[in-house]
Order: sequence, then C-alpha cells, then structure tokens
Amino acid sequence: MSRTLELLGSYENGISRLADTTEEQRRQHRNQQRLNQLLDMINPQACLVGNLDLLGTDLHKQLGKRRIPTIQHVGFMAAPYGPQDYPQANTYRLAFASREVKRLLIAQGFPVDNHPIVHPPLTSAMTAEAPIPKRQSPMLQIGYSGLLMHSKGVHNLLEACVILKQRHVPYQLNLAGKPFSPDYLEQLQTYARQQGIDRNLHWHGFLEDQAITSFYQQLDVLVFPSLHPEAFGMVVAEAMAQGVVPISTGAGGAFEVITHGVDGLLCEPGSGESVSAALQWCHGNRQKLSVLSQNGIRHARSRFNSAQSAKVLDQTFRTLAELNSSSATDIQLGAKDLTFSGVTF
Repeated sequence: MSRTLELLGSYENGISRLADTTEEQRRQHRNQQRLNQLLDMINPQACLVGNLDLLGTDLHKQLGKRRIPTIQHVGFMAAPYGPQDYPQANTYRLAFASREVKRLLIAQGFPVDNHPIVHPPLTSAMTAEAPIPKRQSPMLQIGYSGLLMHSKGVHNLLEACVILKQRHVPYQLNLAGKPFSPDYLEQLQTYARQQGIDRNLHWHGFLEDQAITSFYQQLDVLVFPSLHPEAFGMVVAEAMAQGVVPISTGAGGAFEVITHGVDGLLCEPGSGESVSAALQWCHGNRQKLSVLSQNGIRHARSRFNSAQSAKVLDQTFRTLAELNSSSATDIQLGAKDLTFSGVTF
C-alpha cells in the first residue's frame, strides 16, 4: 500500500479546497508523477478508483493514456465530477452504490446506462457468525446508528418516542454515533428532558468493530429516519444481517435494501407519527417481527456480500479488457477473490 498522493484540500468541517492555487497545481503535478511511477513499477492490469474529490480528475488521464481497465465506484448521492469531465476512454466505467445513484447521474446527462451497480458489501465481522437469537422482552429495544445530525432525522425518532410514552408502550432507545454538530446533540438532549423521555434513552457514542456488532445484538428494531436521499443504506443492511428489523424512510438507495412488510418496514420522512406507528406495530406483533428478522438475515447476507460485489466487478473488468484488445489476452480475473494485478486508490 502506498499513501503518497497529496490531497488538494481538507475534509475537516466538510470538503474545502486549497485557497493557494499555486500549491494546488504543485500537488496535482506531484500526484501525476507519483501515479506514473507506481504504474510503471507494477504495470497493473486493472484499476479500482474511489473518491477523487480532493485528488482531482486529472489522474484519470494517466489511466486512460495507458488504456488500463478502470472502474470508479460512486458511493455518494452526487456526481464525482461534471459531465464535461467524464473520461472518454472505452476502458472506463462508473459503478454505483445503488440504482438511485445511477438514476441521479443519468438525469444529469452522464452516459452511464450500461454501467453496473455494485452494492457496498457487508464486512466479514457482520457475517462471520450467525446472529444470537433475540430474547423476548416486554420492552421494545430500539436502536439508531449513524451521525447525529438534522438531515438524518434523529429528532423525528425522538418525537416518535414521545408518542410511545403517551401510549404506554415500554421501550428503550439506544443511540450510537457521534454528533455532527454539538448544538444538534444539545437540542436532542434538551428535548428528551423536556418531554420526560431522557430515562428511556441510552447514548452510546461512536462504536466500531465488535462494539457495533454487540450493539446490534441487543436491539429488536433499528430506525433509519433519514430526511434526504442516501446513496445506500449500509446501516440498514448491517442491522438486517444481525437479525434487527429496520424501519426506514427509504430515502434514496436505502429504499433498495428493504422490502416493506417482508424484511423491514418503511415510514414517511419527517414524520414522528409514522415512525411511532411502525414501532407500535413491532411491539404488538412480536411473532411477525421475528419472521421479518429471519427474512432480513437471509436477504442481507445473500445480497450484500463481497462475493456478489466481486462478481459484478469481475464481469465489468472482463468487458473492459475485451474492449482493450492490447490486454484482452493477458488479464486474469478471479470472480471469487479478484486476484488480478491492479491498483486501488
């Protein structure tokens, strides 16, 4: 692994570009030199590209000149560059985290009708072992995992919890994640105290690795109340893989993860009442909830795994290699483990 490319800005407090254009040009030049040195050294047969927001699209030109089969994965609800910067090499494809991301770029004029969808796979930690069977309890264990920010709709989840209290539904809400803004976290905590639900809330903070797996194991349901379209509902897929029934607004690519009434429930964005209605159904229909849980385990683990993603990448790289006659006979891809010689950045 070589971490020698220099960012053209910073990700602190959002994306910000360098103010010094001369320094930006220097970094771009050095990055091109370093990439060329790396390509000369390893002579890759394929290249998988990620987010280039702070690296620039000029790097594509180096790959295009060498006719290296290249796939760039788009994992955000935004184009990685403008349509005018789309690489013209026939050895290049975009791969989308969901159909919703692809639909967005087609609407913006990108020529990507035949480009693949590659769902982000679950980590091995999420699928290594079968979920521990849930213990039935009168108290509904509700979870939220993700950034604590307004666009994620966490305040609507707290509004739903107020309604649960009013209707005497026993519950505990477990929240995992760090605040995007301290002010928003304070607003949530103040609202919880004012509404008398603070004793039903457990703030876990940021969790990772085994801690997040343990977090999911204690939940009955996980609420994903996002107000704005998401590229993919990874948190939803993770919860399903652990036997937790998701309740989601289905905004953006998250809609593709859940089949309503089969392996999860959909609710209206921005509506605490709609979230509460779904939670009340879960509390009053424990046997049906268990069926949704088992369906979710099966569906998430079969659809969102590394083998499925690798298969699509393999097929796409093969197509690109066939278009590039100079390397079509040399490239060797393995659909199971992607054992080709390549570069990823």
